Amino acid sequence: MSSSNGGLSNATNGRSGSTGSANINLNLKGPERSIGGAPGAGASSATTTSITHKTLPDLKTQRSNSACHAHESLTALRRIALPEKPPEKLLSYGAAQSRIQGQEAREDFLVYSEGRVHSGPLQSLITHMVPTHEYYPDEGFTFAFLLSARLFVRPHELLAQISQTWEHQQQEVGTGGDVVDDASQVPGRTKMLSINSASPLTQRKGNAAAAAHSSELEPRLQLRTNTQRSAQHCIRLLSEWIEIFPYDFRDERLMQQVRILARKCVYIDNSLGKQVSRILQLLVSRLTTLEQYEEFLQTLSSEEAQSQQQQHHHHGQHNHLHNALQTFLGSSSHANGASGGGGSASGTSNSSSSGHTSSASTSNSISTTPQPDEVFGIMDMCPSCAHLAHQLTAIELERLSHIGPEEFVQAFAKDYQQQDKDGSKEANKSKGSGSGVGSLNDMKKTRNLESYVQWFNRLSYLTASEIVKYPKKKQRVRIIEYWIETARECFNIGNFNSLMAIIAGLNLAPIGRLKKTWAKVQSAKFSVLEHQMDPTSNFNSYRSTLKAAMWRSEGATEERERIIIPFFSLFVKDLYFLNEGCSNRLPNNHINFEKCSQLAKQVMEFNEWKKVNCPFEKLPNVIAYLQHSAVLNENTLSMASFECEPPENTEEKDRYKTVKAETKQQLLQQLQEQHQQSQ
Repeated sequence: MSSSNGGLSNATNGRSGSTGSANINLNLKGPERSIGGAPGAGASSATTTSITHKTLPDLKTQRSNSACHAHESLTALRRIALPEKPPEKLLSYGAAQSRIQGQEAREDFLVYSEGRVHSGPLQSLITHMVPTHEYYPDEGFTFAFLLSARLFVRPHELLAQISQTWEHQQQEVGTGGDVVDDASQVPGRTKMLSINSASPLTQRKGNAAAAAHSSELEPRLQLRTNTQRSAQHCIRLLSEWIEIFPYDFRDERLMQQVRILARKCVYIDNSLGKQVSRILQLLVSRLTTLEQYEEFLQTLSSEEAQSQQQQHHHHGQHNHLHNALQTFLGSSSHANGASGGGGSASGTSNSSSSGHTSSASTSNSISTTPQPDEVFGIMDMCPSCAHLAHQLTAIELERLSHIGPEEFVQAFAKDYQQQDKDGSKEANKSKGSGSGVGSLNDMKKTRNLESYVQWFNRLSYLTASEIVKYPKKKQRVRIIEYWIETARECFNIGNFNSLMAIIAGLNLAPIGRLKKTWAKVQSAKFSVLEHQMDPTSNFNSYRSTLKAAMWRSEGATEERERIIIPFFSLFVKDLYFLNEGCSNRLPNNHINFEKCSQLAKQVMEFNEWKKVNCPFEKLPNVIAYLQHSAVLNENTLSMASFECEPPENTEEKDRYKTVKAETKQQLLQQLQEQHQQSQ
């Protein structure tokens, strides 16, 4: 299948007879560049239309508004396209772990711009992550650094350096003795706490009575020593890392560093033991959920592979299109199809209730085109377009929730990959031994992200497959209008990914060529939807609508008003161009932390979107059908389209011959593989 990085740049030409595909992938290495190429601007800078309300605009109103703002948008785009000399930023400098900034520059100092970290040496940035008794990194810096640091250092190496730096600082503090940081404490307790709270690198001393008295004071956090407060901050940092990036901790090397640091902190303050246990229990729960989800994805992948093999087999054996469709046509009994949750819909029914004799059902002769009452589709299972949009939204939110924020950066980790390729011999040995120290797999953990992109492709082809399964034009008109209304409901909800997938499916060439069918479709609503998701001007209409949805979400009083499911392919593409538009390091070899902050800003927005709980009632049988029912591939879909409406011109006739030849070749290859496996 052909693929398109933008998702619809090819697919939207389907109705004019082109051979576009709805497939999208993460191969974004093309020559494209974002408008203007300004660092940190990315593709999102194209959104200039002002929004003054917090509700999603009506489709017709939005269409007219976009036209009214055309001149304004074009002017803004020209300003972006013509680079202007940016104003010089006032820079200041400061040491790591310090909030004091000045004009004195030193080699190991961090560089600040407008009070935020702009750049700095990697080691200084790592030191800036290390908490002390009086310092803790701010939330924005922590998220941005943990997100982007993996471009330069592996997570387990990062935690090891944080632990070593913290330990070294505790050694220095330990030489001077601890000081209790509560001025109102009772005289005499300072000395006792100082003895009982020595450096974690020295043996504790003190009698049992002092230890017992100390344990009574532990719940009173204000009586902590400096070392104890520092240990508390360390556990807090671990807790935030585990909460935001739990998938990092599937690496046993990172867990080993967690255990080492946790033991040091608990040694200093026994009361931290319970907190560490709770954190680790939460981590186990998150990772268990992830494993279950990945098993589900593996099941879907296996089912899809089997479905494709069945399509080749049926089509090659009977050389008749609708025999290929029998893999997902149900019987006239809708109850049978629905009870299987979509699974039984992929099997061929032998029921005689439709009027066929039992001998005809078991005959080895070539089957004929199924009658309309034999076809079982999504309309039979879920007649309401609104309910179908709700189920699509439930699937989208579920899949979004499993995407780790680090996957976006790991998908673009080119610099780090090159380091692995040019690594030392020792790293190569470790790679060969399976420890993975120098392995690209350390970085390329993007399975959940990639499976979500595959869901978009599946929904597009499911939309098309549901249309061509009907042999009568009247039924095809009905199912097309059904999908259009479902897409409109998705728009009103804020589910832009399903909306775009449905539009892509309706614009696939095998569907777009059905001119006799489209002539009967009331396509006014579809035209408005296409305008909303128009890819011209860098999806300007969509970006304006997305901004309106974000405003609505910020002031939402109900959960359903908080739903924002972005067009995911475009979201990933924006991040890619932001990553490509700026270098990771500056000429002085400092880490470009301003770029890290820009990446983090967009990923943090995504994190908020995926936290929304689905407010709609779930229909398990509909959800199962959407995710498990067989979907036609590109060639079989083309053959189905030609069966619905025969080729009309030379181009279509040539296409028909080509598809038949390709299908036959695929079948022969499959038979050869099966023969080789049987030997």
